[in-house]
Amino acid sequence: MVNKDKISRVLVYDSNGKLLISTKSVFFPKDFFKLKGKELVMLKGSDFPLISKGENVEIIFEYINGNRVKYDTTIDLCTEYQVNFHAGQGEVLAERRRSFKVSVDFNGMSPFYIRGEEMYAFDDPVLLHFVNINLGGVFFNSTSEFEVGDQVMLNFLDGEMQLLAEILRVQKNDEGEIDGYGCRFLDVNQSQEERLARFIFDCQVLERERRKAKESIF
Repeated sequence: MVNKDKISRVLVYDSNGKLLISTKSVFFPKDFFKLKGKELVMLKGSDFPLISKGENVEIIFEYINGNRVKYDTTIDLCTEYQVNFHAGQGEVLAERRRSFKVSVDFNGMSPFYIRGEEMYAFDDPVLLHFVNINLGGVFFNSTSEFEVGDQVMLNFLDGEMQLLAEILRVQKNDEGEIDGYGCRFLDVNQSQEERLARFIFDCQVLERERRKAKESIF
């Protein structure tokens, strides 16, 4: 059965692995049919692609703690504004981050963020300071305050990378002040992932060289 608490986003893929829908508007209406061991789920939005009733799909529920659960099911109803399906036993997916984080020290910018279904543009892009990074996400701090679940547009590496990232954790110090934000990248394409991998590798090489130079002094 579906864990209804703290869902950050629902993704719908077709049988070929193509992303069809990404939405944060998920509801659990009263189920008049009551399929045993399954939960009726309703997604709402606009401009949904039309998916045939009975078509096999893969549903992934993403939670604000970073967990991801996959459900294989079929479409019950689909319109431009609504999708219904039943979800039964899910499969907890492995963590997507596939590399160790590396410490970094560089700045980026953010032109806007999304909270709920609303987008908020800054009058001037907000400065972000990146502290660590890996293929799955980053930790940064900023003069602007964000909340868990916000999606922040990140512009970094001299404009080469423009990625939407979801805030998973707001880290505070002992005085209650915000130290920074742990987040994961959303919808990274292959070329972006390759560029991130090269950058992370370069950072690892530089870090090894710094350590060797420090050890040679003593």
